[in-house]
This record gives sequence, structure tokens and C-alpha cells, in this order.
Amino acid sequence: MTESEVFESILGINEIQVDRVEWQDQSLHIYCSSIFSEALCPNCLNKRQVINQIYERKFRDLPITGKEVYLHLQQRQFYCPDCDRYFNEPFSFVDPKRTMTRRYERHVYECCKASTVLKISVQENLVWSTVNEVFQRGARKEIDARPLVKVRVIGMDEIAIKKGHRDYATVIVDLEHVEIIDILYYRDQNKLIEYFQNRGNIWCETIEVFCSDMWQGFVNTAKAVFPNATFVVDRFHFFSHLNKALDQQRKSLRRQFKDIEEFKRLKWVLLKNAEDLSEEQKKKLALAFLLAPQLKMFYEYKEKFRSIFNQPLTKEAGEIALNQWIEEAKAMKNKYLNNFLYTLDNWKDYILNYFTHRVTTSIIEGINNSIKTVKRMGYGFRNFANFKQRVLMYFA
Repeated sequence: MTESEVFESILGINEIQVDRVEWQDQSLHIYCSSIFSEALCPNCLNKRQVINQIYERKFRDLPITGKEVYLHLQQRQFYCPDCDRYFNEPFSFVDPKRTMTRRYERHVYECCKASTVLKISVQENLVWSTVNEVFQRGARKEIDARPLVKVRVIGMDEIAIKKGHRDYATVIVDLEHVEIIDILYYRDQNKLIEYFQNRGNIWCETIEVFCSDMWQGFVNTAKAVFPNATFVVDRFHFFSHLNKALDQQRKSLRRQFKDIEEFKRLKWVLLKNAEDLSEEQKKKLALAFLLAPQLKMFYEYKEKFRSIFNQPLTKEAGEIALNQWIEEAKAMKNKYLNNFLYTLDNWKDYILNYFTHRVTTSIIEGINNSIKTVKRMGYGFRNFANFKQRVLMYFA
């Protein structure tokens, strides 16, 4: 077997033949030409053999034995007398006007998905702008290839674009299919309303359930654009309000009794679910409760409140259980708990909808953590469009 035949076998491209191979220190240059004597006119689809000109076209391919591979193809331009037009011979392994084979473009794109454009440009010895263009093009294809599904249940949450800045983006998620619908560079109520209105009345009318935290802007947006949707407050967000009230009670004890060891390093033990406590943590709580009976009562109310939402109750049964809990909690006459009860009363109707639909934004919290990973991988993004595209590609 000749050297040309060996490289034809390695390349595995049936449309070309290898004429010669040139070895260099860091690269391998393979000179090749088409195996066909004619080409189809893309306009009339007739076979044409009249060649107008031949020129060399160079493009990059996958490496061989660790060396960069460049294909030098004798590109032919044909003439069609019926159409009176010139056309270049097409090849399936490389797109027109590209400097890389399709498979090498795919390789670069897959590398970029797991790393940064800068790192891959250095690794592959390519210009940054070329690698970025390949990544952007591949990401668009992958995002556009996502199957269209009917969206019925959506959730919204914010994520900080820059740490330490009040610069929030809005993440919109299809909670039913666990898929990011969009990421918006703002969290402004009027802009959110305009965004959903631009998606059309039909799209908005198909939304049956909307879930978010207790930010009024999200609630007002849902009321304005989703006429058929039931609004559900995320359970973990209003649980956090109760935990905050419990922690305020702990802080009050620490201020009163600064030297009592049992009240020190108690925060995360108090906020932890009872079933997740270790034996040592249970003993720590028991000692604190002996000295502060009201703290024990507050903790028990916290656990009872959580257990109500963990039970498979109907909305009616859930409302009865919640009302009973509210009456018992009021009897405690604790100012921190009363603040929570005031908040609970304002959002009660939306909170009760949880018993009907059982949806939360916990999925979005997980997505937001992954988005932060994407940010770290890119060492931050100065261009929001690039950031958005990488995130959407990551979840495609």
C-alpha cells in the first residue's frame, strides 16, 4: 500500500484522493483532489464537465499522530451553459467558504463546551476570533435544534450577573420539562410584561401555573400576562422567612446571654430539618431548649409548619391545617413569629395553591448553580449575549 493510499484510508473521505503528503515539524499537509470527473449544477441539476478554473483551497482537519493536519484541495469551478453560470464543486465534508472540515469544526465546538474559547484557541493553535465564530455557530445550531414543546408550567427567578452588584438577570424555566426558556438581562417588571406580550397571546394563554418567589414584580407580571395561570409561591422561599424569624429569636438570646455556651454556634443546627440532625446536634439543641423553652416552642412550630407542606394534603385540608397552625402560633405571642405571620397572611392564597399544583422553583435554584459554574468556566462574561448563548447551549 502506497503512502497516498494509507492516508486515504486514515482520512476516510470518499470524495477525494490523496496525491501527495508533506511532513513538517508541527504539521502534516495533505494535497488532494476530487475523484469525480463531473459535477451537478445546483440550479438545473444536470451533469457538467466543463471546468472554468482550478484553484487550491486549504482547510484544517482533525490531527493525525499529534500533528496539525491541513488539506490542500484542488477546487474546481465548473460552467453550466444552460444556466449560464459558474459553480464550485461541492463536498459533503466541508462547507463552502469554511477553513475547517465539518468534523474538525465539531471537535473545536465540543472542546469549547467544556472549556473557554481562549484556552481552545491556544490548545488548537487557532485565532481566537475563528474559535469564537465556530463556537457561536455550533451553539446556535444546537439551541435551534431543541424540540418545541407546549409550555404549561413556568417559573421565574433572578440571578446576579456580577457578584456584589444589584445587577440581576431573570431566568425563565419550563418547570414541567425542566428546560430553560430564556435568560433576560433585566428584572424590571415593565420589561418583563413587554417580553411576554411579544411572545403572543396564544403562548401566554396556555400557561396554567406560574411559580416564583415573593418578589412583587414577578407576581404583577404574572397577573398582567397570564390570564389562565394559577400563581404559586415557592415553598422554600416562604420557609426561609420562617427560618429568618427563628434565627432572630436565636440572636436575641445571644445578645441577652453572651456568656452562655449552649447558645453559641447554634444557628445551622436550629435551621436544619429535625430528621437530618445527628445525635450530637440533637443533644446540643436539647441543652439549649432546657435554658430557653420559648426557643424550643418556636423550633417545634417551625418543624410542624414544614410537616404540613410535606403531607399529601388537598388544598382544603391544607388550609385547615395551616389555619390551625396560625392560631397556635399567634398564642405564642412572639414578636419575631408575629412578623412571619403577617407576611404569611399577605401571601396565604398563593401559598395554599402549592397543595393543588405541588410546584417549586427548586429546579431553577439548581439551574442557577449550574449557570454560576458556566460563569466561572468563562472567568466572567462582558457580553451578555455570549453568556446567554453559552448557558442555553449548556442546557440544550
